[in-house]
Amino acid sequence: MTGAFDPVEFLEDAVRIPSHEDVTDMREFLCTTLRERDVEPEVDDAGNVVASRGVGEPHLLLNTHVDTVSPHVPYEREEGVIRGRGSCDAKGPLAALLSAFLAVEPAGRVTLAVTPDEETLSTGAHALSLEFDACIVGEPTDLDVCNAAKGRFEGSLTIGGENAHAAEPHEGENAIRDAGRVLSALEGFDVDRDPHPELGAPTLTPTVIEGGSATNQVPATCRITLDRRSVPPRPPRGSPRRSRPASIPTSLTST
Repeated sequence: MTGAFDPVEFLEDAVRIPSHEDVTDMREFLCTTLRERDVEPEVDDAGNVVASRGVGEPHLLLNTHVDTVSPHVPYEREEGVIRGRGSCDAKGPLAALLSAFLAVEPAGRVTLAVTPDEETLSTGAHALSLEFDACIVGEPTDLDVCNAAKGRFEGSLTIGGENAHAAEPHEGENAIRDAGRVLSALEGFDVDRDPHPELGAPTLTPTVIEGGSATNQVPATCRITLDRRSVPPRPPRGSPRRSRPASIPTSLTST
């Protein structure tokens, strides 16, 4: 063991490590910090860092992430304020959770689970398979305690049409024009769902639309990417279900 853990010193070093494209260096820094304090972490195939102390029950899970959004913002400190990419989201929470994890003498078991890819597809969290009695997730909340969070599902709709020359559009089926009907139908998705008391209603938001391959042709396909945010008690995994049917044209296909 190399001495008492200093969360501020850890944060200063962590913010200096870019982790917006590749978290390898940041993950290794975290693992080294744990090993220097006689805690052997495991790194799974998804890149999650998992370490435990104590045995038995209750089992408390401490969770946050090491990736950051682009671009990297260099570290600086002025009048006691640390700035730089990740200083708030979420290397600051990581420093706090790590400090608690190393200091606590658990009456049961405490597990630290730190994930990559939280800022995009959350593939790290998706791959975790842990049972626990309580969980604390480190995210910037202005120090408010949040007891619920939205789930996320990403899906896509592919609208099929028929190619034709733009000079004779009636000879084809314009997938982009049909996509407009789909977008209109999505406006009514879950409109009668009771909102969560703190999170509000679930949402289904078109975020990317792609279609066509030439400016003088009727497009045969159009693809819409959808961002689904679920609220408890509905689980985030799996295809979202409508609380009542939406009038999406039956001639369209989805994937």
